[in-house]
Amino acid sequence: MHKYLKVIIFVAIAAILSFSLQVSAFDAAEQEVKFSAYCKTQADVIKAVESGASFVSIGGTLTLADAVKAVDGKAAIIIDADSIDQADAKYSEFTSLGAKGDVYYRINIGASKATSWAQGKNAKIIGYYKGNIYPIAVGAINSYGKASKGAIIQMQTNNQDGVILHNSVTSSFAKRGAYGMFSFVDSTRSAKRTDSERSWDDLIARGYTIIETAYPADFADYLEDNTAERQKLTDSVNAALATKTEGCSPNRVSDYKSALEKAQALLSDGSSATYAMADARAILDEAVANITIQDGSQIKGDLKFTPARIGWALFGIALVLSWQIFFRKRWAKS
Repeated sequence: MHKYLKVIIFVAIAAILSFSLQVSAFDAAEQEVKFSAYCKTQADVIKAVESGASFVSIGGTLTLADAVKAVDGKAAIIIDADSIDQADAKYSEFTSLGAKGDVYYRINIGASKATSWAQGKNAKIIGYYKGNIYPIAVGAINSYGKASKGAIIQMQTNNQDGVILHNSVTSSFAKRGAYGMFSFVDSTRSAKRTDSERSWDDLIARGYTIIETAYPADFADYLEDNTAERQKLTDSVNAALATKTEGCSPNRVSDYKSALEKAQALLSDGSSATYAMADARAILDEAVANITIQDGSQIKGDLKFTPARIGWALFGIALVLSWQIFFRKRWAKS
């Protein structure tokens, strides 16, 4: 009796744990997309910082000294250079300002030269590649990734379907522990996309987690919408986890599990695109609704018993049996 009591208690505890695991809340990753603001004036810099920009790049007539003053250490500054000599000059200028905060040098030269220049200096670099050649693009990611942990690598092309937009290239960011950056400032290198919300979402979906824009306030609004959609999907996932599937047709359970897994994968990634999460939410909500339908309604994949199907099934069974009887008689005679 004592042994049976132990078994009963064990089964009860297992059932409780199973239920608690099923309905426990899913912890989504925090939204991790960052943005850089292209600024031409001190006013632009102040607006960018107020909007939450992680980086500020300098353009127009904005001087480095004015940018440093306006940023006041609240965002990292990106300094562009077209050569080693120009990078040296700007490095000396920035050092003389005694500025606080991070600074990144974005040098328009090859990976090996850029990483060699940064060695021995108190300088971080943003890797840069523009083009549409697969092995060179992947090679650039590997080179910058090896040189610096958590490297930021900017990639640009004028081809609207260039290789740098494909997963075969962008998957290398995660493999190297690097961050992909894409800029919409130069329209001749922004894959024929505009500096707008639809384009930002598209590039984020393709694996870029740092976006450079001339519209920091708009991008801040986009991030708010992205975070709101992440919460909506989280709510849908938690509702799905609390849904019981016992007794439901296998095809509906399969659709439910597939939709749930995809939604959870997006939530586990801190840089999922807004449209991807919205689509996943709609698919998951439909799958959950189909699980809970108890009114006899049919969906694609359900096994529906109709007089015609029953008739054909009986005919098939009869045909198989007749053939078995026929062959058994033939075998018995032989």
